[in-house]
Amino acid sequence: MFDSREVRDDHDLLTIRTTLGKSSWGTGLFYEHLPSENDPLLWIPDIVAWCYGAGGDWLRRVQPLMGNVIDTRLP
Repeated sequence: MFDSREVRDDHDLLTIRTTLGKSSWGTGLFYEHLPSENDPLLWIPDIVAWCYGAGGDWLRRVQPLMGNVIDTRLP
């Protein structure tokens, strides 16, 4: 489940394809974009991502909830 950002949804698809490479079609990965208010489970990653982006004490507080951080931004 991805939080829909309307015009940015296509960027998610590009990021998935770029990250998985040629194997992206054979992974069985399925996803759907929804507005975050439509799915309470999207609220949690929104909160964690906001804290990560805010940095400082917010980042310190949320770090116990986080695993590894992988930067998927395209160069």
